[in-house]
Amino acid sequence: MHGAGRPTKRLTAMAGWHPDCYQRAIAYLTDPSGRLLVFEHLDVDAGTQVPGGGIHVGESAEDAVLRELAEESGLDSAVVVRKLGEAWNRSEPGNVPAGLEEQIQHAFHLSRTTPGPHEQWEWEETDSDVTGHRFALRWMTLDEAERVLWPSSAMWIDPVRVSLRHPT
Repeated sequence: MHGAGRPTKRLTAMAGWHPDCYQRAIAYLTDPSGRLLVFEHLDVDAGTQVPGGGIHVGESAEDAVLRELAEESGLDSAVVVRKLGEAWNRSEPGNVPAGLEEQIQHAFHLSRTTPGPHEQWEWEETDSDVTGHRFALRWMTLDEAERVLWPSSAMWIDPVRVSLRHPT
């Protein structure tokens, strides 16, 4: 009981996100030395990013993050270490397609047990619904990534550090 004889309400689970929020899966892929995979778009100035994209209807966030990694980098041999968390984000109108400004990001730490095939490489997205997205991919330290990623992406670097120290 709490206060004047009223029962105390206890939350047993978090409420779900608004159903109209665009759901995205974001990949924080590390190699055996703890470096992070990042990319820049070759055709537009959109800053340094990590692979990620929309979750299809009926697709789990875990399946989506592996699919997005393969589509945007060509790497299909990563394993999910853990889900780092979820966060709400609102992109500025014009930076994303209309109607997708409000987003929920599902962030995952992924790993490779072997080094990447290259230190840096270019890749054209393989999703049949998207054409013309070309990426320049490379590995960088977590410290460097924390400095160059957008704040909504850089906020996951500390959880990646913890995940690297305490793998499941």
